[in-house]
Amino acid sequence: MTEEKNGEANTNSATTEMAPQEDGNKVPLTNNTGADAEAKFTSGAYPSNGEAKVDMGSVPTFSGLTKEELMQYSNDPFWIRLRWFLFILFWLGWIAMLVVAIVIIVQAPACKAKETLEWVQESAMMDYDLNNVEDIDNSGTSTPGDMVQMAKELGVTTVYMKNLINPFNFEDINPEYINKQVEDFLKAAQDKGLSVVTDFVPTTVDPENNWLNDKNLTDFFKPGSSELDLSNPSLLERLKDVFVNAWIKKGVQGFMMATADTEELQGAKMFLDDELEGESGAVVSGVTDMNKELVSGFNADMYRKFLEEHVNDWSYFKYNPKVAQGTIPDLVHLVTMSLFLVPGTPMLDGIDKAYLESDKKAISQLSLLREKDSMQVGNLTFVGNSSDNALAFVRLLKGTPGYAVAINMNDINTKEIDFTLVEGVPGKGEVHLLSRQNGTVSGSSPTEKRDLSNVEVGPLEGIVLQFVPSL
Repeated sequence: MTEEKNGEANTNSATTEMAPQEDGNKVPLTNNTGADAEAKFTSGAYPSNGEAKVDMGSVPTFSGLTKEELMQYSNDPFWIRLRWFLFILFWLGWIAMLVVAIVIIVQAPACKAKETLEWVQESAMMDYDLNNVEDIDNSGTSTPGDMVQMAKELGVTTVYMKNLINPFNFEDINPEYINKQVEDFLKAAQDKGLSVVTDFVPTTVDPENNWLNDKNLTDFFKPGSSELDLSNPSLLERLKDVFVNAWIKKGVQGFMMATADTEELQGAKMFLDDELEGESGAVVSGVTDMNKELVSGFNADMYRKFLEEHVNDWSYFKYNPKVAQGTIPDLVHLVTMSLFLVPGTPMLDGIDKAYLESDKKAISQLSLLREKDSMQVGNLTFVGNSSDNALAFVRLLKGTPGYAVAINMNDINTKEIDFTLVEGVPGKGEVHLLSRQNGTVSGSSPTEKRDLSNVEVGPLEGIVLQFVPSL
């Protein structure tokens, strides 16, 4: 009896044993299996020591209305009105956005057309003398191929041939040349993509000119003179026909007036230039003889004044490096470099085989640099003054790399240039070209960075730096 009672007592003791919890409280462990139980503790097949398996009752999830339930509301007036409201609101919003987009497009300012040059302005010109042709390829004879090779090695695409038009008959080749020779050179230039420019017809004609001696063309001339009346529309139409049907067909695309300093000449130039544009022709003016400026004692101050007189009106700078070599031998390479990089077209005169061999690399590099947008149509701003015999300027065009150019025409002292004085020039730039005392022009390899607020230029040296404008 005592053992049975003890066993029963032990059983009761087990069923009322308290189980400790994490929060420090104790709850009784029971084997209650009544209907009000919230959790069932069941052992697994092989329960681990102290573990229990809890079976939770499943909770039903909401899966939305069925199709049948939805159809019950489809014809409800409230939902019908809501659907129509949202439908109309969507399309009104879409139409409003479309109208706003159209208004923005219409009222937005048009993109500024990219400024470009006429083809006759883009490249430097090579003056080629048909009476003194050069044997460039050492074949023993001078051929049109020599002219093409010269232009290619210098990097130019325009060739100037002096006075091709016959002063007695504007439709014929000047008798001072051999017709067949001129035709061969023009054909070679045309085949190789070179453009040819010659001089405009003389405004005061020779007494033997066929127009002057034609009684039906007296109105082409000013009364009692042999000077062409370039204000006469009939004369301008006749000149247009001559240029198109006689010369452009031969391979001459450009016609150069020495000057257009009167209203009459300016009007004739503009009319003919517009008329020839569709035929890839051009009439230009503004030839300036740079050689006359290159006198002994030529310095940066004189050079800057010369440029300031001409860079605002596009000029064609007639320039003979060999002539310059006789008057300013130490400065020729600096003048050549800078002349390629200002607004205007250099006309290289007196180019022979010897010059080609010594300077073709420098000229070709300058020709390549001249093709950059900033050099073509960018603004030119001079830096500081030229009293210390140094010339510096910046070529700047928004959206394209800018260029800072400096030449030191002093043969002793190094000059320091602060290009950051010009708006849009940042603090740093990369050396693009260097022109040294010996006349060589070269790039910088590896790329050398310079502080644009303090660019040092050695005696008789020039430098071109490229930078990203901070506009």
